[in-house]
Amino acid sequence: MKAKSIKGKSVKEIKSVLFDAMNDGFTPTLAIVFLSIKQDRESICKLLDQNSISVFGATSAGEFTEKGVEEESIAILLLDINPSYFKIVIEDHENGSAIESGKNIGEKGKSIFSNPAFIISGSHLDTPGEHIIKGLLEVVGKEATIIGGMAGDADTMLGSVVFKNSSESKKGAIALIIDEDKIELRGVAVSGWKAIGTEKTITKAEGSWIYTVDGNPAMDVISKFTGIEVDRDNENDVFAKVGSFYPLQIMQKEGNPVMRPPFLFNKKTKSVMCGGIMEEGSKFRFSLPPDFDVIDTVVESAATIKNNNFPEADALLIFSCIGRLATLGPMISDELDGLAKIWDAPMAGFFTMGEFGRVDGGVPNFHGTTCSWVALKEK
Repeated sequence: MKAKSIKGKSVKEIKSVLFDAMNDGFTPTLAIVFLSIKQDRESICKLLDQNSISVFGATSAGEFTEKGVEEESIAILLLDINPSYFKIVIEDHENGSAIESGKNIGEKGKSIFSNPAFIISGSHLDTPGEHIIKGLLEVVGKEATIIGGMAGDADTMLGSVVFKNSSESKKGAIALIIDEDKIELRGVAVSGWKAIGTEKTITKAEGSWIYTVDGNPAMDVISKFTGIEVDRDNENDVFAKVGSFYPLQIMQKEGNPVMRPPFLFNKKTKSVMCGGIMEEGSKFRFSLPPDFDVIDTVVESAATIKNNNFPEADALLIFSCIGRLATLGPMISDELDGLAKIWDAPMAGFFTMGEFGRVDGGVPNFHGTTCSWVALKEK
């Protein structure tokens, strides 16, 4: 399998670099497209469709390839994969359940391939990523390869979108289903944030909202532990000052903790909304603010897999939380460049609103504040 990455700031520029990429006889059949909500995705899909290229697409909060990070741009990974080795499906849940969307994706995958792997994305901030992956896991089981990231809109308030050649969804899930008997995928979801302090227990929660921790108001516990007093008249201040630096590490029965950054808070109830479903009785620890070890941990995760049992890759996809960009700033390039150098393969990725993947020793899950990456190799 051959791969090439291209990027551009306009449809015109993408058209030019696409034709340049194909000048040597390269004939891609699949385009994995990450682009700003401000870009003309309809024209991009039309261009790719005219060249018989299938599209798996998601709007993003920033895009990148091995050539660097961009904003309000278009990043595309082109693959000449055999069309019989993959299938792209969209499951809209505008009037239904995200869990059912996940189940439907899983059922379609199992009906097509005996060993399906799933690269997934979802749109709409009110769609719990946990619901998509919960439905998917109910059908395919926890041993399945599942990786991806939730689409973003770069704070434009225009809404995120997932799309393929001739259809899209503003409240749905898209999956690139791959025959893992033909294409091998290896990857992991990594945070790198270090835990600190004793375990605490969520004693009252509903959906993504935590009301009490160890019987005390959630916001009071967070302020006391971090020593940070947020602006109680600005519900977004909790993410800016706390969420991106001190994400909660939710303990799991298997594998490493799942990261849940605080996003919003309610002044009246002193409750906190986190990036994911919060369950009563769950135990967590706070995180230390990140340092260079965070980047090293992500890059080392790739080196370990490469050195142990996956020496080469044809292509690389990276789904990095928008919170990592907010926290690490320009250092995020060190992380992305490190992964790209490890695999030395064409790469594309985007900054997400939550990530899908398997932490070391765990099962596929939905995360926040992680870098979820996957390397692909034709067998």
